[in-house]
Amino acid sequence: MAAMRAALLPLTALLVSSGSSLVPAQTKEPPSCVIGDRALAQGQPQLALEEYEKCLPEAPPTFKTLSNLGMAYAGLSQFDQAIRFYGQALALDPGNPPVRLNLGLAYMKTNRPEQAAREFARSLMGDPGNMRALELLAVCHFQLKDFELAAYEAEQVLKAEPKESSAAFLLGSSLLRLGIYKPAIPLIYSSIEKSDTPEAHQVLGQAFLGVKVYRQALKEFQQAERLVPDRAEIHSQLGTAHAGLGETDKAIAEFEKELEKDPNNFDANYYLGRLNRLSNNMDAARKYLAKADGLRPGDPSVAYEYAVLAMGDHDYAQAESLLLKIIQELPDYLDAHVLLAEVYFHLHRTTDGRREKALVEAMKSAEQVRLEAEGKAVEEAYQNRTKPNSSPHPGSP
Repeated sequence: MAAMRAALLPLTALLVSSGSSLVPAQTKEPPSCVIGDRALAQGQPQLALEEYEKCLPEAPPTFKTLSNLGMAYAGLSQFDQAIRFYGQALALDPGNPPVRLNLGLAYMKTNRPEQAAREFARSLMGDPGNMRALELLAVCHFQLKDFELAAYEAEQVLKAEPKESSAAFLLGSSLLRLGIYKPAIPLIYSSIEKSDTPEAHQVLGQAFLGVKVYRQALKEFQQAERLVPDRAEIHSQLGTAHAGLGETDKAIAEFEKELEKDPNNFDANYYLGRLNRLSNNMDAARKYLAKADGLRPGDPSVAYEYAVLAMGDHDYAQAESLLLKIIQELPDYLDAHVLLAEVYFHLHRTTDGRREKALVEAMKSAEQVRLEAEGKAVEEAYQNRTKPNSSPHPGSP
């Protein structure tokens, strides 16, 4: 998630003016305060801090001095202290939008997205047109996994500022997490055109995985690896693409590399369990699946693998129980419906089996239509990315 934050908004390290012009200037401001203001304006936060510390005992603390102290501490990456002084400044002027924004940034820097979101929202209450605050709020909601809200907010930013690549990347990433691949891909493509980052290539690769364009996904992951070798989760992502292409040996090699770096990587454990099961290496399959299940108890993908193993053991009642739980959580899990139909036929529940089989055929037809539409969108996005002035509408279906 830290990589997402860095990819989306390099501006989160910046500060904004506290709006001190709204506060009447003192007739006789202590000289140390004046020197501190000047040092802060010149980008010398340490000198500013030293002067403000002299200034505070010389006169009652003002909103301006307190907010500037917060900025000085933030400039020195001492964000807990920055939070303290921004809070004191807001006690004197609770509705000040720039200080609310800076306080939100300090919370982001200390990995507190919930508190940051609250401050960005309060900043927007006083300054509704501030697209920077709205984009930062969207980043917080993305971190908090409220992808619907993040997508909505990022789309509003992109409508107001169509050339804002970080908003396009955020919107595309949010749509990707929601499984809405068709509009996500051109959005992420457009952000790559302006900022060729490994994060963007990884996210685009994940989008291609979603529409089962495994060859293109592999190219994007390989490009991310070329830009920054040995990136977090890159071997797992490369392995997933190879697995989709049926390149089992390459997939296993990549997943094993991932586990050397991170034994607790869910995808690597899950896929090694699945690939070993497909290779009829059941002891290894059970070992990796047990690890994956421990990392994400009740995950539908792992539960499906256990249902397949139960079928192999002729434990049809256990398989049915697992599959029904999966379908209750994910009604469109096609493979689970396919296997459930087989379970019913083994249990001699012919009516239930025929019903599931008919549902499977309908789902396959619907999926084929969806994949063809999304595949066309992928191809159009790929062709349009080399054309000048191509900017997909963020809300296109």
